[in-house]
Amino acid sequence: MRANWDIFCTVIDNFGDIGTCWRLARLLRDEHDQYVRLWVDDLATMQRLVPATRLELVGQYIDGIEIRHWPRDFPPVQPAQVVIEAFGCTLPEGYVAAMRKVRPLWINLEYFSAEDWVAGCHGLPSMQRDGQVKYFFFPGIQPGTGGLLRERGLLAARDAFLADPMLRARWCEAWGIPAPAEGGLALSLFTYEHPALPVMLSELARAPCPVTVYVPQGRTLNSIREAFMDRTLAPGTSMIEGRLHLHVIPFLPQAEYDRLLWLCDINFVRGEESLTRAIWSGRPFIWHIYPTEDMAHLDKLDAFVGVYAGHAQSGCEPFAAMMRAWNEAALNPGEAAPSWWSSLEQLRERAPWFRARSRQLAQADDLATQLVKFAVNHYNAKFKQPLSLSGTD
Repeated sequence: MRANWDIFCTVIDNFGDIGTCWRLARLLRDEHDQYVRLWVDDLATMQRLVPATRLELVGQYIDGIEIRHWPRDFPPVQPAQVVIEAFGCTLPEGYVAAMRKVRPLWINLEYFSAEDWVAGCHGLPSMQRDGQVKYFFFPGIQPGTGGLLRERGLLAARDAFLADPMLRARWCEAWGIPAPAEGGLALSLFTYEHPALPVMLSELARAPCPVTVYVPQGRTLNSIREAFMDRTLAPGTSMIEGRLHLHVIPFLPQAEYDRLLWLCDINFVRGEESLTRAIWSGRPFIWHIYPTEDMAHLDKLDAFVGVYAGHAQSGCEPFAAMMRAWNEAALNPGEAAPSWWSSLEQLRERAPWFRARSRQLAQADDLATQLVKFAVNHYNAKFKQPLSLSGTD
């Protein structure tokens, strides 16, 4: 049976919400043969990730997925069999009223977390005032959670890219991205504004080997401009300062961002979608977690590092130390900073461990597969008869 899915996405202030929802929609459609309707309140942000998006259209199809603009005055529509409320966005009142008549499977797709309490809450039902039931679904990397989004052939494609210098060269040429300097270190920077960035770049300019830094167009440039006050930093800009080779590149479509991560030795990422892709890249990475006023994000960061490092804690001190130092430096830029170059070199030395960890985590079902299985089990129990959604065999 081919089921219908509605995914609702509210774009807050970054790309993680729509990035995750679009990738989920693609996986449900391409790998599980589901019919997906994606409701988005900000098509302009989606267009940055999916250039084929047309802003003037209320409804359109991209790669077999129905894209609908989510307006304030929501139109009357028939709810899908499975409804995904992404990241706690509030569904339209009229849509919820229509759900009461058909009682679809209602899932609140939560933010990623590795904290201890997540596994105990994953999959739990929540009775709503109108008698409907909503289920909580938590992405995660520890047992008992929903996994991470991952295409079936992703790691094989990564390994092929890394094994073929000509393939990497053709990709760089196709996207106008200068190749990394030979014999050096390559970094990508996709962060929030960070006061330590000018300090780190200044230190990398004095590194013992060439350092190639790729900066996608976006918020990271706000901090980098402080280091180069007299430079205009726009896509296509390249500059050399000592050993530092810095390239500002266009904001890549979602499908190409993976290859930038594979190209680099170490990746700085932010939010949730790019963190997931950094994990699957098998490359060392630093996560710039979104800061909160109550500092709870540091507890979330520590929980992630603990679960990700697993039983290899003794070999991951540089990873844990730099992850914490990077995020604390964003809050207290005046405090003594570590040697960024030394920290990066220590991370690069542990690259084989990151590759092995990605393969280990890939043994578990990905998030889309788990959602489909959850839907199958729900409908089997609801109708007391076998039900199979395509793609789960």
